[in-house]
Amino acid sequence: MTRQPLFDIDKISREIKILRGDSKRVSWNPCDGFTFDLIIPPTVYPPREDTDLLAKRIISLGNGSGKKFLEIGCGSGALSILASFLGWDVFSCDINPYAVAATYGNLRTNKLTGLVKEGGIGPEKFPFEGHYDLIIWNLPYISDSDVSEVLGPMEEAGLVDTGEKRLCERTLTKAVKANLLSKEGRILLLSKNPKLKSDNLASRVWDELEFDDGEKIYISCHWHPFSNSPNLFLETTKSTNDDLEKFESIGAHVYTSNQTMGRGRRSRSWDSGLGSYAGSWIVHNGDNVNAGLLSLAGGLAVLNSINSERVRLKWPNDLYIDNRKLCGILVEGYSKSEKTKAIMGIGINLTTKTIQNPGYAYLEEIQDIGLQEMDKILNTEVSSLLEVSDALPPVNFEVIRKLVLEKMRHFGVPKYKGKTFEDFTLNSNGELIIGPYIINDGDDVEWVQSSRMASSGSDS
Repeated sequence: MTRQPLFDIDKISREIKILRGDSKRVSWNPCDGFTFDLIIPPTVYPPREDTDLLAKRIISLGNGSGKKFLEIGCGSGALSILASFLGWDVFSCDINPYAVAATYGNLRTNKLTGLVKEGGIGPEKFPFEGHYDLIIWNLPYISDSDVSEVLGPMEEAGLVDTGEKRLCERTLTKAVKANLLSKEGRILLLSKNPKLKSDNLASRVWDELEFDDGEKIYISCHWHPFSNSPNLFLETTKSTNDDLEKFESIGAHVYTSNQTMGRGRRSRSWDSGLGSYAGSWIVHNGDNVNAGLLSLAGGLAVLNSINSERVRLKWPNDLYIDNRKLCGILVEGYSKSEKTKAIMGIGINLTTKTIQNPGYAYLEEIQDIGLQEMDKILNTEVSSLLEVSDALPPVNFEVIRKLVLEKMRHFGVPKYKGKTFEDFTLNSNGELIIGPYIINDGDDVEWVQSSRMASSGSDS
């Protein structure tokens, strides 16, 4: 099917006609204590509910203190004006030249400063270089079939997310390749997609807004994983968990391809062998540690990293291909001065080239990935789930619990004391709840095929 062009000669005529209309003067009040006067040309996107959602999140980050702020797709300039008012050093761009003029004029009207250029995410060179501490974009989230003749063809074209690779992914790729994001920087993207991801940036949803028609939009936050914590590769080591005892910062990370004295639950040995993956992270340092949920988060991080339906999660901390073990996860606590440091270790069988065991599965069976690439993706996923900072969305263990429970159902159902339980759940500690029983040890449970699955002929 041929796509109808978004910008043709008829639309050019309509654009010119609309531009002859009057600009609007509005008083923008995103929340109490903040009011800005804006002049908005008839073809420029005005502040709306999505703008207010981003504004409130920017305000929550506090004073910019001269740090660098970049807005892509600045429209009327409302968010750039807010950022300048909050003390950020502002840089803005838009593909619509009238939006560029509006942003520049509205900055001056509000006696604020910022550098504004024409351009954006596309095949042309990005208009700015350097590193930015906060990058934002109220991403186009309207399908071309839903565009109504409201602002004019130019702005309508800018509101549509088109192309083989969606704008959200292209934005993250551009930010990484062009090294736009500072070491401790954040990218805030507003879109309809709550699962925006990049192999190089950690990500988590921060805010959501539901409209009257049920449609939702989300602010996702993206950052360099564990940017202030040590990340070490060792050619060989006894135990990556033990290697982290001397470190304190959350996110401190050690990995290797040759762990000689790895261990699993109940001090069992983990025979990883040369060429397999072994990595550990400090995932908690303080009080009120919940080792059960941390272990579940580790399993979810591996599932997200591998992203294959063939890999199944066996509660609480093992991953399988078919009936063969691929990966084990161990969370250990180290107590000192009334605080507990939790270290999570992950071991993955990568290849059969160095060690072969009929009871093991190997990642090479389903994908070709090297040790370094595996670690980069896994480090990003662990950060996305567990990294803690005042400048990040809070860790949501309830979301982790629900996602893990969903994944568990693909493995089977628990059999305990000779009885099979078709219905089961996890409590807030990550413990298995079946009937009247609360179980915290996976060795006490056998997992079998669900009778519901067998009767339906489904293996899911």
